[in-house]
Amino acid sequence: MRNNLRVFVTGLWWPLLAALPGQAQEKSPEAAPHFYVGVHQLYQVSYQVFYPDTPGRAGVHPWQLTVGGNVSTRLAVQAGVSYQREHTPRAPLYTGTRLNGDYVDGFQTSTQRTYCVPVLARYAVVRHPKPRLQVDALLGLTLFGTKANYEIEDRVNRQVVRQYSYGGEATHGYYTAGVGLRYPFGRHFEGVLDWTYSRNFRAAPVDVNFNTTGNRFGLTRAISLGLRYRFNLHKKPAAS
Repeated sequence: MRNNLRVFVTGLWWPLLAALPGQAQEKSPEAAPHFYVGVHQLYQVSYQVFYPDTPGRAGVHPWQLTVGGNVSTRLAVQAGVSYQREHTPRAPLYTGTRLNGDYVDGFQTSTQRTYCVPVLARYAVVRHPKPRLQVDALLGLTLFGTKANYEIEDRVNRQVVRQYSYGGEATHGYYTAGVGLRYPFGRHFEGVLDWTYSRNFRAAPVDVNFNTTGNRFGLTRAISLGLRYRFNLHKKPAAS
């Protein structure tokens, strides 16, 4: 876990360092800072996880908030966050009848928390000065964590005979890359469609990757559709 966090935090500096030379050369009004906030609906989002050694997949909340800003006319850096808490109280787990006629049943109470923090650089591969479709290359890192707890209650003839609990947690970092499409609606609003793939920092055998992700590389896919609002900080030129 500590190694994942260390690699994740260290990797956050590279988009800013890569943008500094280009930013220093761009002095046009178009290069003035733009900041934005957005909300995204996530589709088919899951990540490969290990609890701590048992491989599996875990999903995230379907809504994600993002904030970002331009560091040059082509390059922007953004961070997103999604959080989910699911609680299922005393759900039926099993029922049955023993050979001696005793009726047995069980219940499970579960609580699961997940969070996801992607930090991405967006580089405008296709960029038009007028409101038209923009195409971005996406590259960055994602931090994902999940924690689950289960409480089990076993009963015989409706009398509790055993109660116990178990759980697991995992925190992982991922390499993330993909492509994004943006279309502006007026001066401040943009529609955004992002398609990305992520791979766990932790390497796994090919058969484990196939069982958990369906491919030999351990890649998982994320598709998001969102709307963001741009804060244009540069001033309009004064009328002559």
